[in-house]
Amino acid sequence: MSAHWLEMPAGPGAARWHTAPVERLVLAVCHTVASAQHVLDAIGLVEADERVQVVFTRAPDVISNGTDELLASLGAVVIPWEQAIRSTFGLAVAADCAGLHQVRAPIIQLPHGITSNKVAWSPPGEPSTGLVTGLSAPWLTWYGRLIPEVVTISHGAARDVLARQCPQALPAARLTGDLCLDRLTASLARRAAYRRGLGVPVDRTLVAVSSTWGEWSLFRRAWPALREALRALPPDRYAIRAVLHPAAWMGHGPRQVEAWARSRRVPGLRYVEPLDWRALAAAADVWIGDFGSPTIYAAAAGIPVVHLPAPEGRVAPGSAAEALARTATPLDLDRPLAPLLRDAGTRREAVAAAVPPLVSSVRGQAARRLRAEIYRLLRLPEPAGRAVARPVAVPEPYRRRVSP
Repeated sequence: MSAHWLEMPAGPGAARWHTAPVERLVLAVCHTVASAQHVLDAIGLVEADERVQVVFTRAPDVISNGTDELLASLGAVVIPWEQAIRSTFGLAVAADCAGLHQVRAPIIQLPHGITSNKVAWSPPGEPSTGLVTGLSAPWLTWYGRLIPEVVTISHGAARDVLARQCPQALPAARLTGDLCLDRLTASLARRAAYRRGLGVPVDRTLVAVSSTWGEWSLFRRAWPALREALRALPPDRYAIRAVLHPAAWMGHGPRQVEAWARSRRVPGLRYVEPLDWRALAAAADVWIGDFGSPTIYAAAAGIPVVHLPAPEGRVAPGSAAEALARTATPLDLDRPLAPLLRDAGTRREAVAAAVPPLVSSVRGQAARRLRAEIYRLLRLPEPAGRAVARPVAVPEPYRRRVSP
């Protein structure tokens, strides 16, 4: 990330240097690699407009590992956080909350993964906070002041959470659907291309494995036993691809994760870059995961799921994560894995009835609804043409780094 202030295109008096007829500056606020993905989805709806200049910044966060490298790879203008909070913008787009009270712009707050899913962490031995991550006052207010101009929600039940936990945000709530799910759904038609990109032979059943981060993750709680169960799958019939939450992959470092993987190698298992998880979901025949968002998105997109439920009190009542735990095949590592993978297919209809409505109540409409909100805040007419959710990019096979 740039360490010095930039005079172009967002500095004081920068307009005189502009080549395009820029009318509005938009700040894309990226706290982490995970939240950056949702910001990038939204920015994709506006950045082709010649009236709009998008600049990126990395906001402060506990697990910001890899964010600077991601932003550097985009070919975008990146300004330091210190410049971002001392400049004025027509709009700021964020999917996390730290430091947003300092931003000088109308803010549109995006969900960080599945809306109204997780309950906030509490210290060991302490009672649950009951606070829903992203939809309660600690995330949306600063000393009682509502920070975002718009709080996007993906389904109507999220309004009930706001009414209980941050009622002052209700007037700012807008039902926009879930662009992440809509992009995954649009990607399903490119299944064969994603399988080729992931290096999966056409005659293999692709088993995808995902883990969120932290002490309640699949990687922490079940990976050693699951690894042994995966070893029992015939490598001439199954291909296995694993993806970790960026907070785990970047937090520990890819080199360290790879070193752990080498110590007990599983035939047919390869890791996938964290931001390629939607391509993996579109390619997968069955998904094994925990209560992290990728597992729930996979289930909402119709992929059979074997699920490691969260401990009691970690997911919000009435959430998609709770519905998935109630309907999907549980990960029982005292049983052989192959029958569990088959059972997941038999529960597909029950999962499809319970989970998708709690991910988005306006499926297929997120691009149109979110773009409309963005342009309303920018005070610009929307461009001609329909806003659509685009399929995600085809991934390249992950290349394991080689130690010197």
